[in-house]
Amino acid sequence: MGKGIVEKILKISGFSSLNPMQKSAVEKGLLEGKNLVVAAPTASGKTLLCELAAYNLFMNNRGKMVYLAPLVALVSEKYHSFRQKYSRDGIKIAMSVGDLDSSDPWLADYDWVLTSNEKCDSLIRHGAHWVKDIGLIVVDEIHLLQDPSRGPTLEITLTRLREVVPHAQILALSATIHNVKELANWLNAKAVISDYRPVELHEGIYVNSKIQFFGRDGYELDGHLAPELSIIDNTRKLGKQALFFVSTRRSAESLAEKLGGFYQNYLERNEKEQLKKLSQEVISVLEIPTRQCKRLASCIKNGIAFHHAGLLFKQKKLIEDNFRLRTLRTIVATPTLCLGVNLPAFRVIIRDAKRYYGGYGASFIPVLEYKQFCGRAGRPDYDEFGESILMAKSEDEAQELTERFILGEPEDIHSKLALEPVLRMHTLALIASDFVNTRESLMKFFGKTFYAHQHGDTSAINQRIEDIIQLLVNFKFLTEKEGKISATRIGKRVSELYIDPLTAHHLIKSLSRAMKIRPQPFSYLHMIANTIEMRPFLSVGSKEFEEVNSKIVSTRFLQKVPKDDDLEFDDFLKSVKTAMMLEGWMNEMTEDQILSRFRVTPGELRTRLNNADWLLYASQELALLLGFKEILKDLRKIRVRVMYGVKEELIPLVRLEQIGRIRSRKLYNAGLKTISDLRKIPLTSLERIIGPKIAAIVKKQLGEKVEEIKEEKQTTLKKV
Repeated sequence: MGKGIVEKILKISGFSSLNPMQKSAVEKGLLEGKNLVVAAPTASGKTLLCELAAYNLFMNNRGKMVYLAPLVALVSEKYHSFRQKYSRDGIKIAMSVGDLDSSDPWLADYDWVLTSNEKCDSLIRHGAHWVKDIGLIVVDEIHLLQDPSRGPTLEITLTRLREVVPHAQILALSATIHNVKELANWLNAKAVISDYRPVELHEGIYVNSKIQFFGRDGYELDGHLAPELSIIDNTRKLGKQALFFVSTRRSAESLAEKLGGFYQNYLERNEKEQLKKLSQEVISVLEIPTRQCKRLASCIKNGIAFHHAGLLFKQKKLIEDNFRLRTLRTIVATPTLCLGVNLPAFRVIIRDAKRYYGGYGASFIPVLEYKQFCGRAGRPDYDEFGESILMAKSEDEAQELTERFILGEPEDIHSKLALEPVLRMHTLALIASDFVNTRESLMKFFGKTFYAHQHGDTSAINQRIEDIIQLLVNFKFLTEKEGKISATRIGKRVSELYIDPLTAHHLIKSLSRAMKIRPQPFSYLHMIANTIEMRPFLSVGSKEFEEVNSKIVSTRFLQKVPKDDDLEFDDFLKSVKTAMMLEGWMNEMTEDQILSRFRVTPGELRTRLNNADWLLYASQELALLLGFKEILKDLRKIRVRVMYGVKEELIPLVRLEQIGRIRSRKLYNAGLKTISDLRKIPLTSLERIIGPKIAAIVKKQLGEKVEEIKEEKQTTLKKV
């Protein structure tokens, strides 16, 4: 059976045989249900192991596969790939991301469930009954256990799954890490360690207009050009593509412009036409483009793009897709691209081997991160080898970079479970879901984590957990009687809402105050802005202090305002400015105005608006549970305004499909202020305002019969 499955998967994937790393995994029991931790370079074929194990599980009717990944983009990429390859075999494949307040019972009907770490954690909190049917747990990018923001949730989720489905096979996939055997021991797994790459990697150093490699000839570059230009010129002459990694968004944008100014001189006519079309697509993602959109479009016309978290999802996807199609020759990116979807290039250039860390200054990036960058070098279907290049300013620096990165070993990964916000959330979740019900059982659970495995025990965090239990009791989220700990009704709801208990306590206190005073819309905006989930707050410059202070004076806050000399006053100021940004958005400031006024890019704005929406939803749910019906209407109204970025008068219009903030304002300004007005106006008149396609869609929603017309989506920040 095992041999037949291997042959089947190889045929589907277009391969003739397993590579050495994959053979090792099969030999160590991949198809026999053995737990494995696989540490191998990027593009070494780790995903095929997932497919082999999952297909084997399906054919033997041994339960579901759950695939965990740190990013929605990774989940989406694998989902589309798996569906294309395996749906014809009758395998039902589902993707579950996003909504963190649902158990998604429909997933019970699917064989392979692909989800993010946070969503899986949320599903378990909501008591998803199908979890007990899991037979295979695939953990992609397990080295991110050491990431302070993502690692603890993954660690807790994996520990819980091992308790709920103890006989499920675990397949953990990682880039090269130093302490892979320690991780394997924790998971009762065998380690598969390999340096195999389908495309050979040459690691080199740029210094003094030369690229030098170990064991092979390098390149003499044009010494009259700036270092980055000489490298891109050499890449161009080779007919290859490159990824530049830099440390900041500003650096990514400025270097992309610099490279584009050089590269435009070598574009063929047909390339210019393709790039012009792509440039127009990128700039049209928003109906009113921002300065950043225009800057990106200008770079793309020259065959170069920048890529960072400040871009919108649709813009990033256009860049990634067109890089794969070789329309774009070079991308200048921040490290966020390293964690994203599979995007290889012939050459990877790491310009910034140091990064600024708040409170510490500039320090070298981790070796593990450098190895992740290198993993992008070499396209299996296009290149016989790939190149990674570190940039040095002197021979001494070149020597230091060589010893640290090229000859260095990746760091051990360490658990970040001891961070207090993490312990607060997960302590409440474990108790609220009835997973544990005594202090002893709680400590026993933490004793099974990777943290305990690394440190020998949990004594270092036991006292913190004791303090957290007392805090949660004080908040009335937990009760303790005769040694039994249980969640209160509101404590259980807080856990399900996936917010920090400190945030929940702050919201409850603020909502209680809102029942006693007459809050302004800004009062609620500040309530959600001044939370852990909305950090980092926007900084307040010296020239902005007066404006922010004026806002403080005119606002009825739902919390006590700190005194000027209090330690927390600085953070309070920043939270007020953050709320002012949200207010600007719901008062119909454009994305470009937000960028100019608050220095918040469209991508960052999208993230902050998503967080604000969730916090407003959580506030509604808590108000409902507390019986605060009088303020529910205000909260719902503000949530719609923040969701769409509109003033109050546009709420009835903006709820219509295909009608966003811009079209609703057009309708309102034309005298169409209500649904009733839209019913009365003739179709032909409506067409003159918003176009025939959208007019037909609106009339159809209102119950009128109109000709079937293809939908034309409005491009707003909410819908990209």
